[in-house]
Amino acid sequence: MKGENIVDARGLSCPEPVLLTKKALAVYGNAAFCVEVSSAAARDNVAQFLAERGRSAQTAEADGLWRVNVEEG
Repeated sequence: MKGENIVDARGLSCPEPVLLTKKALAVYGNAAFCVEVSSAAARDNVAQFLAERGRSAQTAEADGLWRVNVEEG
């Protein structure tokens, strides 16, 4: 998506991707954004964190990179 807000959490160990996602929620508010991570564990933790806060997200994987696409909310 052109012009999307991307949080680069690739290569980071938990809880860092979740902490960056928390900051992104504060910065982007209700806007859509994407969190990129490089492990399934980080993907799951970010998705769970978002679900606990009532934000819808979809995940996709390509070439060892996971994208957690957070919908407007």
